[in-house]
Amino acid sequence: MTNPIVSIANVKKIYGKKEVVKNISLEINQGEIFALLGHNGAGKSTLIKMLTGLIQKSSGQISINGTLVAPFQKKAKQQFSYLPEIMALYPHLTAKETLHFFAELQNIPEKNEDEVLEIVGLREYRNQRIGDFSKGMTQRIGFAIALLPKSPLLILDEPTSGLDPYWAIQFKKVLKHINEEGTTIIFASHILSEVEDLADRVGIMSDGELVALGSIQDLKRNAKDEVKIKVSFNGNQDFSELTSKLSCPIDVQKDSYILSCPYNGKLEALKALHEFENIKDIEIKEITLEDIYQEILTKRYAMNA
Repeated sequence: MTNPIVSIANVKKIYGKKEVVKNISLEINQGEIFALLGHNGAGKSTLIKMLTGLIQKSSGQISINGTLVAPFQKKAKQQFSYLPEIMALYPHLTAKETLHFFAELQNIPEKNEDEVLEIVGLREYRNQRIGDFSKGMTQRIGFAIALLPKSPLLILDEPTSGLDPYWAIQFKKVLKHINEEGTTIIFASHILSEVEDLADRVGIMSDGELVALGSIQDLKRNAKDEVKIKVSFNGNQDFSELTSKLSCPIDVQKDSYILSCPYNGKLEALKALHEFENIKDIEIKEITLEDIYQEILTKRYAMNA
């Protein structure tokens, strides 16, 4: 039986007359990597800020390890570390001084400072002022600050924002490693590949609502029942012969053919293709998180139209 580290019950956030988070309830389990996915303005960052206590909910309850997140509630805040989307740091302090400042605030041993500088690749820049850092380097020092206390829960808002491709990959490796060591991770993102690569479960938000929730595999099973098979041939292939032997729809794409068949018809289509001796290549393209996301939002916008 899984143990929830975070419980969110009937949470709303209203600014004036606008409801930006609408009655969300979910639990996040100990040891999992949970992603909040959504377009800009979907409400994911607002939910993250309520979870961290930076802004107060309009109604509902949020608890971390059984402790309610509430104003001036230190016990809940001691359970997690947080990396905001934009870090506001003292520009005249060096990287080392910045880490030391946050370490002293939390009574963290100094050895942790050098460890996290090494993890984010900033050890050689430890005596350089934060004000001279690039956006990506600032994001990395923010990540180092979040890693300092080795909290059981890590909450990240758009963690790879501003990073170059190399450090975006390194970040994901670090997150996977600390998760394997027992850290629960919650992150908000609109980068589909990042979510698909990292998350055990995904909550998809749109217009303040949680419109889908589950593992990647669960979401795939509940999405469009379709597999695409891309096939190319040596030399010219008669299209009418192809359609006569295959019962699924076929589209032409440059020098290839794209077959669209249901999951349970995949083997039948491959068996039929086996009869063609001039096949050059076959590629099976299963549904992706991007396909799922587009399908969910397309249906949602059609219902609201």
